[in-house]
Amino acid sequence: MTPIDISVLVLAGAVLLILLRLPVAIALGLSAFAGAVALLPLPAAVSIMTRTPHEFAASWEYSAVPLFLAMGALIVRTGLSDSLFILASRAFARIPGGLAIATNFAGAAFGAASGSSLATTIALGRLATPRMLRAGYDPGLATAVTACSGTMAALIPPSIPLIVYGILAEQSVVRLFFAGILPGLLTALGYGVMIWIRSVRHPELAPPPARDTDEDLPISWSILALPMIAILVLGGIYGGWFSPGQAGAVGTLAVIALSALQPGVTWPRLREAFADTARQTASILFVAAGAMMLTRTMALTGLPAALASFVADAGLSPALLLAALSLLFLLLGMILDPFGIMMLAVAVLLPTLEQAGFNLIWMGIVIVKYIEIGVITPPVGMNVFAAKSIAPPSISLTVIFRGVSWFLVVEMVILVILLTSPELVLWLPDLMTSR
Repeated sequence: MTPIDISVLVLAGAVLLILLRLPVAIALGLSAFAGAVALLPLPAAVSIMTRTPHEFAASWEYSAVPLFLAMGALIVRTGLSDSLFILASRAFARIPGGLAIATNFAGAAFGAASGSSLATTIALGRLATPRMLRAGYDPGLATAVTACSGTMAALIPPSIPLIVYGILAEQSVVRLFFAGILPGLLTALGYGVMIWIRSVRHPELAPPPARDTDEDLPISWSILALPMIAILVLGGIYGGWFSPGQAGAVGTLAVIALSALQPGVTWPRLREAFADTARQTASILFVAAGAMMLTRTMALTGLPAALASFVADAGLSPALLLAALSLLFLLLGMILDPFGIMMLAVAVLLPTLEQAGFNLIWMGIVIVKYIEIGVITPPVGMNVFAAKSIAPPSISLTVIFRGVSWFLVVEMVILVILLTSPELVLWLPDLMTSR
């Protein structure tokens, strides 16, 4: 059996184990270890596979991940985002679908202060879904907009997926951050236009409010919290005052300081936020460690280089290669964990993308866009399950997925724009880093 044959079996085994509902990290790690044993003497395979997770976990660059996760968890638990949503709901109150549009743009604002898609979905679901349902909104729209608006945190910096991609692909996290801003805002705009058009054509989806549903809710100083945190983090990175990891630490300290001024914030709430951070960090880094083991095995088999050579020899056009990659990612998104998709892409496809001459900053944004689509696509749809967990029990997953389908149409349009217009992605990072 050739090394290439072994690599194919390793990848097939990893996907099969994931489909059998084995945790992604364990599925990747076991498959990688089996491949290493097939290629090397047992002591050498054990040495490489046991050393890889430690080398990965000891990487200082990954310190940004728990820090940005802590920012999002603290914002959710302390209610620092509440006033911003209330203001947005008042601003859009008289527009058809106003509460849903407000939720959408509040998701973009939340994403600028938290890199966590799940944290954004939970925060918006807790605030927005009950208000929309009380106002008579269609349950599918009310829950789908919270699930989908959370995905913008994956693109709008500070973004956890962009940090992970940047480290694995050895690309500038700062350039990736700035590259994600315009696609993230374009996503928010696309969602907002779609909600408005549907609400105009089908008024029963989003009845106009008889009165301002939030007029009795106070707007406090905390309305400035998210903009202040976003300016501090992104301005500090752009100004060269601190690295992304240091920005995460500064942002977290800022959130803690602002939380101390928030009424009703208690130590148990802060403890819950830190517990959420620990769970999410462990989950992400566990998957990433398994993926790094798979990357080592793939390097031993030579599959990435062989795949890159095959694409070069076959003379595939860039358009055809992008179409094939899009189909592959969309299919994987239906069955795999989002970070699992990214890790497999970096482990197997990165040399092929480099060989084809694609800019890896641009491809990083495209890959994260695929991840966005994956977290709202059945049957996995992680954000959809998060929205379901905080929705009334009477609203089924089928109802939410039906509502999400309209957002997926928008995602397809935006994906085509990003694939055909790399300059849209690269313009801002080129502008910022040229100064």
